[in-house]
Amino acid sequence: MLLRRTAAAAAQRSSWLPPWRTILPHVGPARPYSATTSTSSPHRQRLRTPQVTDSSLTTTAAPRPFPDYSPPRPDSPADDALASRLAAALLASPSPGSLPHLPFIPLRPLHLLLALPLLASHPNLTSLLVPLLLLFPSRPHPHPQLIQCFAIAAHLAVREPGTARAILVRALRFPSPHRHFVEQFIFTYKAFSSDPASFDLLLLCLPSAQLLRRLRQYGLSPSPESCNAVLSRLPLDEAVALFRELPDKNVCSHNILLKALLSAGRLKDARQHFDEMSSPPDVVTYGTMVHGYCDCGELENAVKLLDEMAAKGLESNATVYTSVIALLCNKGQVSDALRVVEDMTMHGVVLDAVVFTTVMSGFCSKGDLAAARRLFEEMQKRGLAADGVTYTALINGLCRAGELKEADRVLQEMVDKGLDVDVVTYTALIDGYCKRGNMVEAFRVHNEMVRRRVAPNVVTYTALSDGLCKQGDVRAANELLHEMCNKGLELNVYTYNSLINGLCKFGNLEQAMRIMTEMEAAGLRPDVYTYTTLIDTLCKSGEFDRAHSMLQEM
Repeated sequence: MLLRRTAAAAAQRSSWLPPWRTILPHVGPARPYSATTSTSSPHRQRLRTPQVTDSSLTTTAAPRPFPDYSPPRPDSPADDALASRLAAALLASPSPGSLPHLPFIPLRPLHLLLALPLLASHPNLTSLLVPLLLLFPSRPHPHPQLIQCFAIAAHLAVREPGTARAILVRALRFPSPHRHFVEQFIFTYKAFSSDPASFDLLLLCLPSAQLLRRLRQYGLSPSPESCNAVLSRLPLDEAVALFRELPDKNVCSHNILLKALLSAGRLKDARQHFDEMSSPPDVVTYGTMVHGYCDCGELENAVKLLDEMAAKGLESNATVYTSVIALLCNKGQVSDALRVVEDMTMHGVVLDAVVFTTVMSGFCSKGDLAAARRLFEEMQKRGLAADGVTYTALINGLCRAGELKEADRVLQEMVDKGLDVDVVTYTALIDGYCKRGNMVEAFRVHNEMVRRRVAPNVVTYTALSDGLCKQGDVRAANELLHEMCNKGLELNVYTYNSLINGLCKFGNLEQAMRIMTEMEAAGLRPDVYTYTTLIDTLCKSGEFDRAHSMLQEM
């Protein structure tokens, strides 16, 4: 078994030697991060502590008092009477199902506003609120009193967060600006809730730094969860500023900021923040940093963090290791990646389908199809369901090995199992047939793909065009590219190169030169492959001056 150590090998270990020690034996103990090891550009902006302004969350000014609620006045005695009848009928209502049978003329929001304060004693008030609000049809410009009804209803439902969130979500879908609802929510808070959880729910539905700062002015301290919901939605610069202002930060807050910094390519700033964290890092923190290092190709720093995490006794998971395994596979170190997987198994880390798929892809890229198949079989034995990505990796490997019929069978197995076969999977098989010169089968798969309503993309058309060009059918390839343009797809450098290569291969140099001109007119810059193909053809045609001129143009 690929994933099984011998008993003798296991017995040699008296304590756990982290798997990366066998990959990077020269790596010493974790040491403070040096900025010189980062791939971050020296010109990148450093992480700055923003100025704390009067509007910040740490303001020491006295809290503003919440406004006193003033109930609306009935337009006439009839309105007051109707509201009283509505409240009495609702109090006697056994369930929300009886609402449609209430014997009233079409209600106005005013009637509900007048009735809501009388319903506080209703045992099923929360379950009545949503269907009650649905009695009022949605309008492009909702009446301010209807907006107030939703605000009061959300406050009354605060002890049942699911219902309260449903009301908030519906209210925030009104075409009117969100600030109108926020004003009503604040205006009605003192009379109908006085439970700060109302604003936590509002922040989860409307994550806004401006709203968070405003609530702090009223002396409220939103929960870390709602603050983090806001933090996770902000652009990086705003997230950094807000993070510095938050009085109560937890490890999740740090993780959100680390992810934002790494997504912006600011690895150096992320490491600085990691070293200065006020909360102890957890598995997610380490996993985020490991992923960031692996994205930059810094394997040594990634495995140092894994070593540090193990030394702290934090239990890792497959997700943390997957980034390292993927980087090893991309570097061609598939055997090392497999050793990491083996040690994960030995020490109780549960493997998932992503780990198997990553290593399978690595073996397929190296042409070791037998090892990829064994992994696929062991994955199935473990009861892990292969998804479209797993099958596509196997199909790619089979196509590279020339086992196209088997690849076709695997694709059909996907269909039989009800898995979604996407454009990537179909294109992998089409490309395999094209590279083997079997255009009949390539177009058969293409037609099946279209019949199943999977739209070909630029890569699909490029594979077909390249296959046609290699067979000398440049005219058909050209027609295919026109079809592609008519469908609104933009040709890329690879598409043009396949056509230029096909024209050059069959001696149609002048047309190849015209295609290059079209390529430049389309805003695409010829690459080394484009120039090399044309220069080689010019030299073979004895046109050395033109070849030399093109070489200088490069």
